[in-house]
Amino acid sequence: MPEHIRFIGQLAILFIVTAILLLLMDRQMLVGPEDLAQWPFAVLSLVVLAALFGFVAYLTNGRIAELTAARSHLEQQLVEINQELTQTRNDLEERVERRTFEISVANASLNREIAERIQAENETRQIKRQMELILESAGEGIFGLDVEGNVTFVNKAASQMLGWEPEDLVGQAHHAIIHHTRADGLPYPVSDCPIHQAYRDGKIHFGDDEVFWKRDGSNFQVEYISTPILENRRLTGAVVVFRDLAAFRKPLTHNLQEGGVA
Repeated sequence: MPEHIRFIGQLAILFIVTAILLLLMDRQMLVGPEDLAQWPFAVLSLVVLAALFGFVAYLTNGRIAELTAARSHLEQQLVEINQELTQTRNDLEERVERRTFEISVANASLNREIAERIQAENETRQIKRQMELILESAGEGIFGLDVEGNVTFVNKAASQMLGWEPEDLVGQAHHAIIHHTRADGLPYPVSDCPIHQAYRDGKIHFGDDEVFWKRDGSNFQVEYISTPILENRRLTGAVVVFRDLAAFRKPLTHNLQEGGVA
């Protein structure tokens, strides 16, 4: 039951009892000594009302004291809660500021990393483009191989000499396409191929008495050098540079003849 309702109920009971006592005294129904029974009704009423006032004042004072104590306790709790809220807010603001700073630092670092990566990619593209231009402008045939002997790239001169489009050679086993047979028509085992050995033993291999085979089935004598590719001290393939000896010797013979005529 709520405190205020219980307090009102106590006062109501008290006043009802007082009213009944006054009614009984008014009808001379009080039981007691003769001198008390002869007291004037007004004096008895004042005494009863004074007692009632004192009792009500006592109850009221106790209730007010309880309410005051409860109020003080609630105010103290409110002060503590406000202090906790203030501390929590300060801690939260400090965490937010620290986290915001950390995010700003991380964002700046990320932006710098992105910028560096974009710059590195642009530089890589430029280097790749320059390498492509160098490969395309080279007079010798150049093609790359992985550790399985498959073609990874072919320059323009190589594709023209071999009669293949670059995209048709990339991904194919070079030995099976252009180096499968010796000049005398005998099969050329891949295990004997110096080009194959370059990306196996990591050594540079030369050749000037062999032939490469074209797409149309014809062949031409070549001079080549097979150089292994090392990446972090690990063999990742080889680069083969070759030239058609017949085509190379024609200009040389022509120059010698012109020199002799002069």
